[in-house]
Amino acid sequence: MSILNMPSDGLFNVAVVLVRALVRFGPRPRDELLLSCGFGVDAIDPAQLTRTLNRWTELGLFAAEGAMVTLREPYRAELGKAPDIAERRLPKVMRMIALAPENNLRFWEAEENKSADLSRGLSWILAQDVYTLDTGSHSKIQALEAKQVADKSRCMLQNDTRWNGLRTWMIYLGFARGGPQVTVDPTHALREALPDIFGDERVLPARVFVDRVAQALPVFDGGAYRRQVEGTLTGPSWTPPPDGMLSTSFSRAIKRLDHEGLVAAEQRSDTEDGVSLVGANQRRWRRMTHVRRILDDKGE
Repeated sequence: MSILNMPSDGLFNVAVVLVRALVRFGPRPRDELLLSCGFGVDAIDPAQLTRTLNRWTELGLFAAEGAMVTLREPYRAELGKAPDIAERRLPKVMRMIALAPENNLRFWEAEENKSADLSRGLSWILAQDVYTLDTGSHSKIQALEAKQVADKSRCMLQNDTRWNGLRTWMIYLGFARGGPQVTVDPTHALREALPDIFGDERVLPARVFVDRVAQALPVFDGGAYRRQVEGTLTGPSWTPPPDGMLSTSFSRAIKRLDHEGLVAAEQRSDTEDGVSLVGANQRRWRRMTHVRRILDDKGE
């Protein structure tokens, strides 16, 4: 089982339909759930319904309680009781599940790795220079991976099927934006993680902020999955950022959130330890010693 081989492992839009049905109707017998989602209708691929349900049951989104299929807690509570709200919240929930440690234990296995293929692919793509990365074709991505990964038993993307899967899941889970070429941009994933990163605090030292992001989203700089992937990469087409400088993908996300007014990247002192945001041509954008979360009148 994996995620990126979508023809065999399920589609996110099918998961949306399954979740909406369970939120609207509550726990259902498996056959009734599939029928309510279009099983047996000529225009619906029944295999994708069953594959998506099977995969995301194994990953932990769905659960079988006796003869009934239900949404597993705590995700049922997180998704809420209205289908439209559940659909909006689903990318965050699926991101949490895909990045969960229990779904990434067989991190370098080619098969039966649960969601590790997604975590490897995200970690690798977020480690690249987003301003020079060409996402227009699998052949270019494959050539770049071949330059960076000497140990072929630890590949990120085995074929164009998995590259297409990564592109699709990156966009849905908030790590990229769509278009003629996928734009690597994890702003949305970071935006949705801000409540968990800050908790009850309003201001964090920059280094603490980076560490908490790495815990919440381990494919970001310093995260557990990111470190494993970066440990396999070699130059000259990839070099690790110097200490105190963030990757271009992480920098882009912080800068966009700062521009949106959701956080303020602040330099409060020339002497305090901080980090630098990096832009195109590895140009240092700015240094920050603290990150302040900006809340509206509702505390959001």
